Amino acid sequence: MLLRNIEPLDETQMRWRPGADRNSIAWQLWHIAEVEDNWIRSLVMGEPLRFPFGVQLRTAAQSDYPQKRSLLDYFHEVRDLTRTRLGAATESDLGRTVQDPDFGRITVLEVWSGVVTSFAWHAGQIALTAKLLPDSPVQTMEFRYFKDENGST
Repeated sequence: MLLRNIEPLDETQMRWRPGADRNSIAWQLWHIAEVEDNWIRSLVMGEPLRFPFGVQLRTAAQSDYPQKRSLLDYFHEVRDLTRTRLGAATESDLGRTVQDPDFGRITVLEVWSGVVTSFAWHAGQIALTAKLLPDSPVQTMEFRYFKDENGST
């Protein structure tokens, strides 16, 4: 759904903000990838943080934002890393505890749960923002399984 909501958007729509202190779809997509990659790098793998665009999102100016294609490439790269990382994780790996600066001692499984929760939250924000866009090209999904044989909900 996240990719379906982003696919029809142009660069201007990717950067449109639904309000003064709100985030654009570009910001949300970048945040999803950066959190997914760097929480695991830092907390689970003990590796340094990585910022492929030369700047951390939280300090980035609008002029630092990469183009849509670059953001999507980063997102897909991180998803591939996640598949590899999770595919290699054992039950004991997931049960290991780590020290999180915000939550204290948590398990690696809880770190991954935070990644999934962050993804779900921000993917929902992308869907909402895409539908709020003036003249939005994003189509609202219709869930047929919520309808009866007459098409009523």
